[in-house]
Amino acid sequence: MKFFIFFILIFTFSFAKKDFYYGFIDSTGEQISQKRIQEIDDGFSTISNARQLSKEGKVDEAYTQINALKEQNKVEILYSDIIILYSELAIKKKSKRIIIDAAAELEKAINDSKIHEGDLARAYMVLVELKLNLNKADDAKYFANIIVNNFDNEVINAYGKIFLAKVYKHQKNYDMSIKILYEVLTKTTDLLVATLVADELFDVYVLNDQKKEAYELISKVLEKNMDYYAKDSFLALEKVNRLLNADMPEFAVRILEELLNRTDKPASVEDFKFKLAEIYMKMYDGTEKYLIKARELYKDILNDFAGGIYAEKAKMYIDEILMRQGILEPAAVSAKYPESEAMQQKVLVQELLNHKRQGKYDLILKSKRIYVKISNTIAQRFGYDSVDEIFDEVTIDMIKKYLATGKCFLLNETLNGARTETFQALIEDKTTKDKFFECLVEVPSEKAYNLLKDTFSTSRNATIYLYLERMALSLQNFTDAKSFSAKIDMVDDKKILEKEFLYRFLIKNTVGDSISMDKFFNYAHRNQQFIESNSNNPMIIDFYYYYYLYLMKRELKDEAEVILNKLYKKQKENNAHVYSPFVELELAKIAQTNNKNEESLNLLLDALDYSRKITPNNLAQVYYELIVLYEEFENNIKKDEFINKCKSIEGTTDSLYKKMCDEM
Repeated sequence: MKFFIFFILIFTFSFAKKDFYYGFIDSTGEQISQKRIQEIDDGFSTISNARQLSKEGKVDEAYTQINALKEQNKVEILYSDIIILYSELAIKKKSKRIIIDAAAELEKAINDSKIHEGDLARAYMVLVELKLNLNKADDAKYFANIIVNNFDNEVINAYGKIFLAKVYKHQKNYDMSIKILYEVLTKTTDLLVATLVADELFDVYVLNDQKKEAYELISKVLEKNMDYYAKDSFLALEKVNRLLNADMPEFAVRILEELLNRTDKPASVEDFKFKLAEIYMKMYDGTEKYLIKARELYKDILNDFAGGIYAEKAKMYIDEILMRQGILEPAAVSAKYPESEAMQQKVLVQELLNHKRQGKYDLILKSKRIYVKISNTIAQRFGYDSVDEIFDEVTIDMIKKYLATGKCFLLNETLNGARTETFQALIEDKTTKDKFFECLVEVPSEKAYNLLKDTFSTSRNATIYLYLERMALSLQNFTDAKSFSAKIDMVDDKKILEKEFLYRFLIKNTVGDSISMDKFFNYAHRNQQFIESNSNNPMIIDFYYYYYLYLMKRELKDEAEVILNKLYKKQKENNAHVYSPFVELELAKIAQTNNKNEESLNLLLDALDYSRKITPNNLAQVYYELIVLYEEFENNIKKDEFINKCKSIEGTTDSLYKKMCDEM
């Protein structure tokens, strides 16, 4: 989770003011000794130094210092700043154990009035972030509302709303988060508040798949307040990572370039240059533009920091760039770095691209078993999502060549190994589309036909996926049905997912994998609206039964009882008592537990009426339970009647209920 604490230092008492006040008197009005003054001064120096280390990204070092100070501190005035900074660093370290301890200690400090009044708003903000890191959204929301409602300060109230928006973001209520943030943004005249809102709003936009809005927002933020990031290396690099994850590397570049312009610390310069070079490598667009930029940075690292931590990598990456520029041969690079698996894979990618450019298709196909081992990460460094994309291009180039020369008879072998993406590319290419279909007519290929059918049917249209899934189920092709279900999941169309819900259940239930079933029921538990919207589908009967068992296994008894009642009603409604007498027996037990014996009796009698093919063992159980109830009602006639019925049952197998009947 994104770190935030250093945004709000405006709420901290300045050290100078504290030093001035506590340099003369203590809380009782007595003169403070020179020794105590020195302890206070040393404490604040340590706190200040730890803050600076933290801003420089040296989180572990800062944490070690502030933790040691916290353990040995005996000066009360220091405690507020220490515990807040300790909590901030706990978040930065991203250690759950430390965050748990920090949250408990900070909350206790607030409750025990150990936090200075001027630090209280800041303490609550830290506590909100701690609670969110622990996935305690309700607690976080409570403390965020305290900031909003309990401080008579416009700026603090604005911060409170920002943190309330963070809570809604955590809960994936992006619309509410955006609404709150936008309201603050339109009302504030404070540049820092506006920047904080925009920074948070950027993240929410990305999560809410509003990339255009996120792009425009970060562009304005960097234009108006680059200082916000450039003054804090840790904060800046966190933002760089988020920008890279959002696929906006150009803004990450701007931040790093500004950091380089402002720093004169050798270690930071080396670190920033290496990170910037890595981003340029990831921005590869098929030209040498970004390779050249990265190469210059790697050269700077080698020249200025020959003994630095990145020197060896810089040297290796320069060779990689020279290979990609055609200056070094892949074989030479391979021989130079025999121990580097990553470099060996890069060599394979370059070799594959060279063969592709030279039209050596036969050689590529013969060596495909070697090239397929190339990882997606390495392929992405060369501008491809995976090595499969390179093979798609090879296949398309081959097909285009055959089409241009009228060699349709050569298509079959090529098409047999083609992916659906290849067909999509050929169909979308106006220069090849007509010739491609003409060749397929001239030289029919069943494989090609099936793949084309898949191409038209798999166009990210969730409705088509659903129809295909249902067809596959009708044909009892559960493997295909499962595949289509997964594709529907990938499209993530809520309306279609709702309609597909029970078909997915049928697939999982037929396959019978207990782990897979548990995952499905967990999915169902998270999407209660799917269950409700399918309540009129007769297929819901089977779902209710197995979902009830799942909830009981999870010891969610109240929810299970609700589902059991729905199952009972749905069976009656459809006159399909598939799970009788199980349902009635379970409900009867619940009724008896609640001293509703009359209801329990009626349920058991229903079980006898509804169960069409009741097993001897189940029949014995129903009879026995009826006997017990009639005994409760002192109805000996009915009791004796069912004792006799129970004794006359034949075909039971080790039924405890039958044995108890026989002993009556």
